Amino acid sequence: MTQKVRVSMFANFLVFFCFILPGCSSGGSSDGGSEPITSPAPVTEQAGSGSSNGEGGSGMEMPTESEDEEEEVTEEEVTNDTPPVSGGNESPAENGGDGSDPEAGEGNADGDSTGAPADPSEPETPEPEQPQEPEPDAPVEGESEDGEATPTTGGVSQEWSDAGVSNFQVQSQSDRNQTDVLVTAGQVFAQGSVQSADSLQASADGARIPLQVDAKATWPDGSLRHAIVTVRLPQLAAGGSPLVVLDVGSSEAATGGPVTAGQLLATSFDTTLDISSGSGNYQASARQMLQNATGSGVCTDWGVQCKQWLSGPLVSEWIVGGPLSASNGDHDNLAAYFHIRAYSDGSGGVARVRVDTVVENNWAYKSAPRNVDYEATVNTGTESYNVSGLTHYDHARWHKVLWWQESPKAYVRLNSEQLQESRAVSRYADVTPTDEFLDKQTTVYEPMKNGDQTARMGNTGAQPSIGPLPRWTSAYVVSSDPRAFNWMLVNDDSVGSYSFHYRDEQTGRPLEITRHPYVSIAAFSFANNTSKSSWKKDLLPKCPGGSNPPRAEECKTPLDFNIAHHPSTGYVSYLATGDYYYLEEMQFVASYVELWMNAQYRDYEKGHLVGQVRGQAWSLRSILDAAFATPDEDPLKSYYEGLVENNIAEYNRELTDSGSPIHVLNNSSAVIYPMNGQDRVGIAPWQQDFFTWAVGHAADQGVEGADRLLKWLSTFQIGRMTNWKGSADGYCWLQAAVYKLQIRDVKGGEDYASLDRAYEQTFPELQGLECNSQEMVNLWAGGKYDRGEMSGYAFSPTGFPSNFQIGLAMAASSGVADGDLAWQIFADRDVQPDYSNYSNFAVVPRE
Repeated sequence: MTQKVRVSMFANFLVFFCFILPGCSSGGSSDGGSEPITSPAPVTEQAGSGSSNGEGGSGMEMPTESEDEEEEVTEEEVTNDTPPVSGGNESPAENGGDGSDPEAGEGNADGDSTGAPADPSEPETPEPEQPQEPEPDAPVEGESEDGEATPTTGGVSQEWSDAGVSNFQVQSQSDRNQTDVLVTAGQVFAQGSVQSADSLQASADGARIPLQVDAKATWPDGSLRHAIVTVRLPQLAAGGSPLVVLDVGSSEAATGGPVTAGQLLATSFDTTLDISSGSGNYQASARQMLQNATGSGVCTDWGVQCKQWLSGPLVSEWIVGGPLSASNGDHDNLAAYFHIRAYSDGSGGVARVRVDTVVENNWAYKSAPRNVDYEATVNTGTESYNVSGLTHYDHARWHKVLWWQESPKAYVRLNSEQLQESRAVSRYADVTPTDEFLDKQTTVYEPMKNGDQTARMGNTGAQPSIGPLPRWTSAYVVSSDPRAFNWMLVNDDSVGSYSFHYRDEQTGRPLEITRHPYVSIAAFSFANNTSKSSWKKDLLPKCPGGSNPPRAEECKTPLDFNIAHHPSTGYVSYLATGDYYYLEEMQFVASYVELWMNAQYRDYEKGHLVGQVRGQAWSLRSILDAAFATPDEDPLKSYYEGLVENNIAEYNRELTDSGSPIHVLNNSSAVIYPMNGQDRVGIAPWQQDFFTWAVGHAADQGVEGADRLLKWLSTFQIGRMTNWKGSADGYCWLQAAVYKLQIRDVKGGEDYASLDRAYEQTFPELQGLECNSQEMVNLWAGGKYDRGEMSGYAFSPTGFPSNFQIGLAMAASSGVADGDLAWQIFADRDVQPDYSNYSNFAVVPRE
C-alpha cells in the first residue's frame, strides 16, 4: 500500500468524522430566512444571480493543506496588542485565526487596538513558535490519486471563435422560440483593438443586428478597454445559441433617441421595498425616487442621489437611492438603492424593466452603527421576493434582481479565450470543470449568509476563495459555463454579507483615505483615546452597548472578512455583466484594504500597503482591479489609480532599487520564522509567490513601473527552478515550493548574498547531492515522495507547488533570463495536480 493511498484512506475517515461534527464545513448555511421569488427566473441577459434551485455548496469536501498553514502555529501565538517597532511595518501578528485581532474582519470601528502609531522604545512583537509542515492530506475532489497531471501549458479547451474584435454566444434558456430579445453584457477588449475613433457593429450568425455600446473604461492609449453592450435579436430559437460578433465598422444602430425616464414613468412601472422592524414600517419606491430625481434635475452621471448608468435607444439605466422612510422619519441605519434598467419596446416605449434592489447598512459616519432585525418584501408587480427574520449585519448589504414584465430567457456566454487574452485576468491552463462538479454547485443566494465563502476568512486551511481568483470565478474564467457563472455570482453576492462596506454619506461612494487620511480600523482604540485632532476628525463611530472593542453586542456577526485571505470580489462579475452592484462590491473591497490599516503605517493618504506579504499581495490585486475596471468618468478612478501608482513606486524604491540580494520582500512582516535555532530568519516563499503574481497582474494590466518590479522579483522564482543547472550545490527545484526558507543568519542581520546560500542553510543535509537523485529523495523525503515529485503536496491543486505556480508563471513571462527553462522544468515534473475542478492556481505564462 503506497503512502498516498494510506493518506487517502485516513482522509476518508476524517471526512466521515467531519460529517458528525457541527461547524466542520465552511460551506454555505442552509437555515436562512429567505424565500424564493414567486416565479423562479432563469439566467437572464448575463445579470441574474442564479435563482434556480440546486443542491447547494461545494459539498463537505475535505480541505487539503493550506497555502497559509503556518498561521495556526505561528501568528496565532503572537500577541496582537503590541505595535511594531517602526512606523513603516505592521506586526506579523496582524492576522490570527481566532478572530481576536482586527484583521480577522470584524469590519467596523470596534476593531481591536493593535495599530497605534509606533514608538521606537516599545518592545518588539514576540516571535512566532516554530512551525511544522503539515502531513500531506488527501487530494481534493476531482484530483487523481495516481498523480495524473493536468497540463500546465495551453490556453482553454473550448473551441472559441476568433471572429471580430470580440464575440459571444446568446444561449436560449427557453423551450419556445422568442422574438425581439434584448440582452446586455460586459465586454473587455484587448488594448488597441478598438481605437477611440472607431465604431462597433454587431452581427448574429452573419446577419447585422442593432447594437448599443456604453463605453466605460479605456486603455492608456485611448483604445476601448471595457464596455457594456446591448444587442437586439429579432429571433432566438428554442435551444438556439447564435454567435454575436462585434467588429469595427459602421454601426448598425439602434436608431432614435435614448430610452428616457419620462417614457418609463409613462408606464405603470414601480418596484417597492417594504421593511418591517421593531422601530417601524419603512418603505421605498423606485418609481418615486426616479421621479423625484429627474424632476429636480439631480440625476447626473455620478450624482449622489441618482446616476445615469446606461443611456441609448435599446436600454437606459438609472441608479437611484435614499433613506427608508416611515411615518416617524427615516431609518437611522438602512438605505435602499434601485438599479433600474429599462428596455425599449422598439416603438418609443418601454417593454420590460430589470430592477436590482439593494439594501444597505453601510454608512461610514452615521452615529451608532448596529445590526438591524427586520422582514422585507420587494415587489415589482410581476415578481416578488420575501425575507423573514433577517439580522442585517452592520456595514453589510444584500440585493435582489427582479423583473417588471417578462424577462428574456437567455444567457450571454462570453468568449473565455478572449477574456484571458485581454489581460484583464491571467492566462489559465487547458482545464474544464466537469459536468458532475458544476451540476451540484450553489445556485441560491441568501442575504446575510456566506454561500461557499469561508465564514471566518482568517481560519487556517485551504479555502476555495484563496488565489488570484476564487474557485467559482476561476471556474467561470476557464469555461464561461452558465453553471459556473451562477456559482460565481452567488458567491460574489454572498460577500455582501461581510462587514467591510463603508459608504461616505457626503460623496455617496466607498470611503476614500484621500478624504479621510487618518481613518483606521486597526488603530481604532488609539484614535479614540488620543488627543490628536487629526485622528479624531476621521474617527469611525463604534457600536453602542459596550466600551471595549473588538465588538459590542449590537454589531456581532459570525462572518469575518480578513485582509490576508480576502478573495477577489466583484471584479470578473462586473466585467462580465456590467452590473453596477458588482462594480461597487469591487470598490468596497479596494476601499477597505486601505482604511483598515493603521494610518501612520500606510503613510496616511498615500496608502502604502504593509503587513503580511500575502495580505499585501491580495490587497494590491484588489486595488489594481478597481483601478482597471472602474469607469473613466467615475470619481473613484483617479483615486484607485493614485493608490496603485503610489504602491508600485514605493515597491520599486524599496525593492528594485535597493532590495534584498535574494529578490524578496524582507521587512519585519516577511521575515518571521525561527529556523536552525535562530529567531526571525526565515520567510514564506509561497507568500512571495503570491506577491510576484500580483505584480505580474499589474504588468498585464499595463501599470507603469510594474514590469520593472516584476523583473526584479522574478529572479527569486526562476532561481528556485534553475540554479541547480549552474552549480552542483545550486538550489534544487524539488524544494522550489518549500514551506519556509532561511535568508539570514540572525534576526535583523543582512540577507544572504545569494539564493544558493539560502538553500544551503535551509537544507544543509542536501549539500553535495545531485538534484533529484534517488539519494537526495531518500534523505529528505523519508519515503514519502518519489523522484520528480516536488515537496509540499505536488498532487494537490492547493498544495505549495500550486501556490508557487502563479508566481512562476508571471516570472516566466517577465523576460528574465532562464524564464522559459524554469517553466519547462516545472511543466515537465512527474507529479502534478488535476486542476479541472479546482483551477484557482492553474495560471500559466502568456508566451
